[in-house]
Amino acid sequence: MEIIQDFLTNLRPILNLIGVVLGAYLILLWAASVLWAYRDIRSRSDDVSVQVLAVGLVLAIPFAGIPLHLMLRPRQTLSERYERSLEEEYLRRDIEEKNACPACHRPIESDFLLCPYCHTTLRRNCAACDRVVDLTWSICPYCGYDGNTIALTSTAAPYGQPEPHRHPHRHETQQFVRTE
Repeated sequence: MEIIQDFLTNLRPILNLIGVVLGAYLILLWAASVLWAYRDIRSRSDDVSVQVLAVGLVLAIPFAGIPLHLMLRPRQTLSERYERSLEEEYLRRDIEEKNACPACHRPIESDFLLCPYCHTTLRRNCAACDRVVDLTWSICPYCGYDGNTIALTSTAAPYGQPEPHRHPHRHETQQFVRTE
């Protein structure tokens, strides 16, 4: 019987030491969970009250607070939400808006000469036929105006109409001089 008492007497300080180490470990684990919850909720919400409630939940309920936090927190982080909104905006822009101003990227109509928002010149009217022509084109595709003369070649019939009879060796070109 004395052997058991000696064993228990020697075991008590060892058990106390194990209890203190285990208690310190659990306190550190709890503090780390509070810190993790704080960092996690800051990456998921800008609302200070939500951040305080989430950290308070983990702080007040030491180990059951983390599973509750995981269930109640927003699914996406702020950066994931921002990336998703950018992706949705670009996809929507591709679907809805074919034309956008190269300067301000706002929607424009295909026949706008100027951007109504930033006043950037988008297109110009042809001086001869008054149709909208892109700024990068050096010649009007509708009438052939190149800045000096207009070359109207009547070699093709309008769509859906039969070709008119032409002399095989004569090239029919009309020259118009720009007058302003």
